[in-house]
Amino acid sequence: MATTDTGFTPKGNLRGSTTGIKRDFIIGDTKTITVGDMVRLADGFIDLAAAGNPILGCVVGFRDANGLDLSNSRADYDGTWTESTKTYVSAGDNSTDHKIRAIVEIDPFTIYSGQPDDAIATHHLAGEYGDLVAASDQVDADTVTSSQAQMFYLGLDPENTARGLYVIAEHQIWGA
Repeated sequence: MATTDTGFTPKGNLRGSTTGIKRDFIIGDTKTITVGDMVRLADGFIDLAAAGNPILGCVVGFRDANGLDLSNSRADYDGTWTESTKTYVSAGDNSTDHKIRAIVEIDPFTIYSGQPDDAIATHHLAGEYGDLVAASDQVDADTVTSSQAQMFYLGLDPENTARGLYVIAEHQIWGA
């Protein structure tokens, strides 16, 4: 069962913190990034975290070089911004020209709500791990294992039982 309820949403923190740690990073050239995607730093710029890559964090927004949200009519950006899906496709020279940034939740203790690419009750048990799908916005139910992988499953999201609660198990900050 494929789902259209994609993307991760910060829901809390293992330390009990009410706010996470957000940092801006310039998006690489010709990248398609959506709010809710898990990303990594590659060669100094934001890129999607593919299966098996250490994860830096989750995209929670975008800013231009002046700090304006891309939804702001005065935002200065090249590339394509789609408000309805919160997706930005960077220009081929974003890293050197407009330098649009992804706002990334990087706290390694953040808990995320996310729907895997298949029915959660069938494939997930608390304490298991899973890798991301290619789009970096869901856990691949076919990779669920007791061996360490990118995301660690804590249990069902009590606000939406089609979604699970996850933490990043292979965080780029830790060098995992």
